[in-house]
Amino acid sequence: MTLEGKFLATAVVVSLLSLAFTPKNKRLELQFIILFVQFPTWILGLSAVELGLLEYPARELATVNRTSFIFEYMVLPVLCVHVNNYYPWQAARLVKSMYFTGISLLITGIEVFLEQYTLLIKYSGWQWYWTFISITLVFWLNQKMVKWFFKRR
Repeated sequence: MTLEGKFLATAVVVSLLSLAFTPKNKRLELQFIILFVQFPTWILGLSAVELGLLEYPARELATVNRTSFIFEYMVLPVLCVHVNNYYPWQAARLVKSMYFTGISLLITGIEVFLEQYTLLIKYSGWQWYWTFISITLVFWLNQKMVKWFFKRR
């Protein structure tokens, strides 16, 4: 198995196993978040690939789609589940902003690392800050939808 294959397999296993740590009373939220987040990630990811800004040289389901299926349909939605589970709902705006910023920077850093040292992703016109902005936007949309749908304050 190649290095890229090991990264993809690890991402799937870690994502699925991490869902076991979701509290039982939040299983409905888990399902809602996963389904909701797949929509904007599909649009953003497919748009970036079709515009030639990103390439995924080593990817799963290569004959079906040119995006990273595992990242857009599993890893990012599962991350959104965990971000939502630990979201500081009652904190000040500054704390909430720092929460999103910190997690988005971490994910962006991982992507930059993968872009430089693996064949999982290749920037063709994309910049790291677009990843940061798009992930932050997805987290924010997710938080707003959960707040609205589950009537959180």
